Amino acid sequence: MDRIRKLAVTGATMAVLAACGGSGGSAPPTPPPPPPPVAPNWDLAVNSADAANALSPALIGYYDLSGVLYDYQNVPGLMTNMQDVGFSSTITGADWRIGAGRWEIATEILPTLTDGSPCLNATPESETAFATDTALIASRDWFTFTDGSPVLEASIVDARYQLDYVRSVIDDATAFGATPYVSIDHMPRALSINQTPNRLSCDATFTNSVSNNEPADPVVFSKAAAGLVSRVVEGTGAKTGTERPRPVRYWEVWNEPEIATFWEPTLTADPDSFFDMAIATLLELDGYRDTTADPNGQAIKIGLGSFISATTAVATIVNLDAVNIPFDFISFHAYNDDPLVIADAIQLTESAIQGSTNYQDIEMVLAEWGPDLATRAGDQQYASSMAPALHATTVLALGANTGLDRSHNAIIYDFFPAIALGLIDNGGTPRPLYRAYELMAKLVSDTTERIVVQGIADGRLDAGMGAVLVSRDTTTGVIRVLLVNRNQTSRTTRVSLDGTVVTPTQLFVFDASADPANPLTTVAMPQSVFELPPESIAVAEF
Repeated sequence: MDRIRKLAVTGATMAVLAACGGSGGSAPPTPPPPPPPVAPNWDLAVNSADAANALSPALIGYYDLSGVLYDYQNVPGLMTNMQDVGFSSTITGADWRIGAGRWEIATEILPTLTDGSPCLNATPESETAFATDTALIASRDWFTFTDGSPVLEASIVDARYQLDYVRSVIDDATAFGATPYVSIDHMPRALSINQTPNRLSCDATFTNSVSNNEPADPVVFSKAAAGLVSRVVEGTGAKTGTERPRPVRYWEVWNEPEIATFWEPTLTADPDSFFDMAIATLLELDGYRDTTADPNGQAIKIGLGSFISATTAVATIVNLDAVNIPFDFISFHAYNDDPLVIADAIQLTESAIQGSTNYQDIEMVLAEWGPDLATRAGDQQYASSMAPALHATTVLALGANTGLDRSHNAIIYDFFPAIALGLIDNGGTPRPLYRAYELMAKLVSDTTERIVVQGIADGRLDAGMGAVLVSRDTTTGVIRVLLVNRNQTSRTTRVSLDGTVVTPTQLFVFDASADPANPLTTVAMPQSVFELPPESIAVAEF
């Protein structure tokens, strides 16, 4: 019996050995190799030596003329919130584009037009306290009206300047930690070719054929404008208190002269009326900074003309290049739901700059921009979606890669409940657009430079449905990568830095699943290949 049991055990052992490929059996087939890893959708090669231009907070600035008018400093939480999206008390803050004169849309509405037609849509918030156009104009003018006599150069004296408003908006911007960028965009009645108001619009009371008209004498206007700048930056009187110097560097000549809302006659009707004024003013401001002994005056930057389109900016570069009119920046606006339309406008303008003889070193300013104003200004559903956030990050990522230096998104805060454009709604709650700017703010500082992604110089991924922008902090060496995925499907990403695949030390991803009212969060233990969900924005830090 024991012998039978031993034989059985031995037989079983031999069977196991044969199955395992032991002696006496044939080897099984070699198992197939594991499948190769799936290549990431976006495989980005970054060489830290491929530095391009500085990438400063000027890239993520804002356009909003309403701050001082609606007491933004006292809106709960607004000043603190803006510190996370570009304004700063410790480094150079992002631009806040403001006006030298006071003009508003849908505010300061009078009950009737000049011809007596009623203005029926004014809300209590938007009605004016002024009884007449002339009183309203007088409250806005930075150069005062007397008896209608022509203003001579000898008349340009301290007593004629009314600078309380422009000083107040500069102080408002500075208090928020912004860099004031001032547009000289308002024709004082005393200097206008027409001194009798004829208001044709209920919503835009500055469209009155006075404030938006050409000057009676372009040379006199230019000297008055230079006097405005010098008195702001150098101060007046005792140069203390409200008369103290305010070192504003960026001074822009006018706003949207292509349309009658801001300039009569329009460029189409008579381009000379605008360019005679603009050229005279640029020459006068250039002469002022060359001759003043004041450091604030010497440091000013001058430009024009917040054109309504990039094509006007391009034509201006071409035409003024032939006579070498001095200016430091060209500015234009762009509103379109498609961010690639705006990105293309930036590329068009940069091509004109680089193709010029005298202006290759000027800055390009997207001085006012956003989605289509005609359809989006009151679209609350759109404003609460990811669309504005994806729009803004795409424009700025692609724009920064193709020559954009400064930009002013419209707007900071929805100062009326019906508005749906701001980073922060009327109730003080951040929108997705706010978190997009918070992510972009991580890439810019006083010490950051742009790094060109190899083979993707313009930053476009998936034919523009994706975008990438890379910055390097020259002080710490930290590399940050902004990624935008506008696709309806996710995208995987991998970054090689100086030839080595790297894993993010910190990764932020923001999409529609996140509540914009809550702070941004980081991805726990990110991998070298990481995923961007559909319609998302990410910043990876290495």
